Amino acid sequence: MGPGPEEMMNNKNIVIVVICVAALMGWSAFVNWLYPPVPKQARPVLPLTATSGPPVAVTHTVARIAPAPPVAPPDDHAPEQVVTLQNDFVRVAITSRGGGIQSVELLKHRANGHGHVVLNGAAGAPALALKDDRANYTVEQVGSREVVLRGPVTKRLTLGAEYLLTGCIEFGGATTQAVPVVVGTAVPADLVKEGEAFLGVDWLARAKFQNRELKHARKGPGREETPARWVAVKSQFFTMILTPATNAVAVAYQPTVMAPPPNWKAKEPPHGLTAVAELPANATGRYEFTFYAGPKDYTRLSALGQGQEDVLQFGMWSVVSVILLKSMNFCYRLIPNYGVAIILITIAIKIVFWPIQAKSIQSMKAMQKFQPLMAKLKEKYKDDPQRMNAEMMKLYKEHKINPFSGCLPMLVQIPVFFALFAMLRSAIELRGTSFLWVKDLSQPDTVGHLFGLPINPLPLIMTGAMIWQQKITPTVGDPQQAKMMMFMPLMMLFFFYNASSGLALYWTVQQLLSIGQQWWSLRREDHNVTVIPPAKP
Repeated sequence: MGPGPEEMMNNKNIVIVVICVAALMGWSAFVNWLYPPVPKQARPVLPLTATSGPPVAVTHTVARIAPAPPVAPPDDHAPEQVVTLQNDFVRVAITSRGGGIQSVELLKHRANGHGHVVLNGAAGAPALALKDDRANYTVEQVGSREVVLRGPVTKRLTLGAEYLLTGCIEFGGATTQAVPVVVGTAVPADLVKEGEAFLGVDWLARAKFQNRELKHARKGPGREETPARWVAVKSQFFTMILTPATNAVAVAYQPTVMAPPPNWKAKEPPHGLTAVAELPANATGRYEFTFYAGPKDYTRLSALGQGQEDVLQFGMWSVVSVILLKSMNFCYRLIPNYGVAIILITIAIKIVFWPIQAKSIQSMKAMQKFQPLMAKLKEKYKDDPQRMNAEMMKLYKEHKINPFSGCLPMLVQIPVFFALFAMLRSAIELRGTSFLWVKDLSQPDTVGHLFGLPINPLPLIMTGAMIWQQKITPTVGDPQQAKMMMFMPLMMLFFFYNASSGLALYWTVQQLLSIGQQWWSLRREDHNVTVIPPAKP
């Protein structure tokens, strides 16, 4: 008895899929071998349960603050004092009001307008301040990278390498309730271009990533009791992450209304998102932590060693996203232009999936030649669907045609597409990077406006390429289904029109390569398909 429809995915197709997957894995291993990842910090994984005992020791050391001599309480009416800690990557402004980080200026990242990107600059509460603490601390700067703040509590902050600070908070005795520490306030680096959709509060609880977006906070301030290994606030490309020595016992978040910029057109003012990590009470009253304030860079975040790279939020296809990200950076090292790098990984993806696409084109070509016979079978057995299906399957078997192979390339590429989408939407590497007429690969490639609407060439070129591909694709199957597929380019135009130009560039190049492959394949002489009339009943 011949194979049924469920057996049409023959062994040859399965082997092709396995080879493609193996090629992707092999490429990832090659990139890792050529450019080994930065070693993670030697820091023990702490138990994911909140504890009330002393903090667990960590490998980074923070000098214990010597008991301060008795001083008068800070004068809350004294003028604010701001000191600066700086290295080659950040300039950290620390304020005496609340005793925390007023702002972090990222010296390697330009703002879309002018100057550098500033984190927490528009916030009401300083990062690392105790919630609702409005005291005016005394500030003692110890060198260019260390500061001590004395007030209701004593804090020491030390600026380390790149975007990392270490510090501690001392109460001078046991604490009897949770200590709420402000993580920071996330706002888009550009309120007009980047928008609020990417704002989020993230944390890791029991090895599971958790996320709350601004839309959750708009409903009202939230608080969730959870053993958080770290707590982060983030925008599309940047993040601030507090990693305490012991797990937080709760995470709180709330929206923050921001002052609108001069070119703000929306009715509602822009919003930020503020997060607070509640640290557990303990017998010593001492809390150690690390604080990261910088770009959402996969290499740097994964080197922190506690899963902080999850703030990139690659989703279920994270393994593929990481492979694509490393591949893109590898290509950039060869040719230092990220537009070219995207084109190169698109070509690499096309090479990997070439056999599947070729098999699909061959099958569609064969199916097209059999359309007259299939039409006769449908007409002959229109009153006997079961017999008609049996004859169809017999025809497919005799001529080794797989009716499902046309869907195979799309199904296999779905994980790659979604993984690439997740990677490119927040890839700090693309921010501010130009290519041809594209000024910023992380934004739409707008070249002008017509009747108030943006003109984005890449999605328009992509749509034209999709229509062209449909014109040269063999017509098979149900005519109604073919009519539905005609609307696919318009759907993709709607989806890609305001997407990042990096993603639009990938899909445009992918479509052009597919057209080239299809044009070449359809002109090959196929000697394997011979039309044989169906057997008489």
